[in-house]
Amino acid sequence: MENDIYKNLISDGVCDRCFDSGLWLSPKSEVLICPKVQMKQPHAEPNKASLILLKTANRMFANKKFIHAHEFEIARVLTHFSTEMPCERTKLFDLLFYDTNLDFKGKLRKLHGLIENLRKVWLLPVGSRKDDPSGYWLITELADYKEWVERAKSAPITQLTTIHRNAKFNFPEFAEQLEFEFWNDMEPEEITSIDNKF
Repeated sequence: MENDIYKNLISDGVCDRCFDSGLWLSPKSEVLICPKVQMKQPHAEPNKASLILLKTANRMFANKKFIHAHEFEIARVLTHFSTEMPCERTKLFDLLFYDTNLDFKGKLRKLHGLIENLRKVWLLPVGSRKDDPSGYWLITELADYKEWVERAKSAPITQLTTIHRNAKFNFPEFAEQLEFEFWNDMEPEEITSIDNKF
């Protein structure tokens, strides 16, 4: 059932192991390049978003952080979407919660928690937008990241800290600029105390 939902979510005729992302989660919880890609068989090459996901997952694996399958599934789906064509949250509901009894609010709360983990723990640049076209995607370009940050600036300070750490990992040149914008009105002790929580 999950495979059918996945195939309907992205396209027809996708690879059963990696769903045309070029990545799969091994039984040892390691994100690897699809064997078909490695063996040079006919297969879609990993795109820019997939390579960002691979880099992030490699860092987590090297730091002995467990990779949760649900989080990986969301990230892998998001490699197929962009700021022009984001993934609607209802599609993620269908993929992640098709066999649960969660109501809409429960699904939304759970999805928001998973997305926040991708940003905070994985340090993945997950973009989101409430206006049309609404949804989620993995950000691959600095200009897109800057636009997303502008929309996210009204977030609570803990989320701004996550955004700053995320920027340092994915767009370091932009992170320095953010330091001035985010922390201008705060005392150094406040910033240190927030950074030490993560």
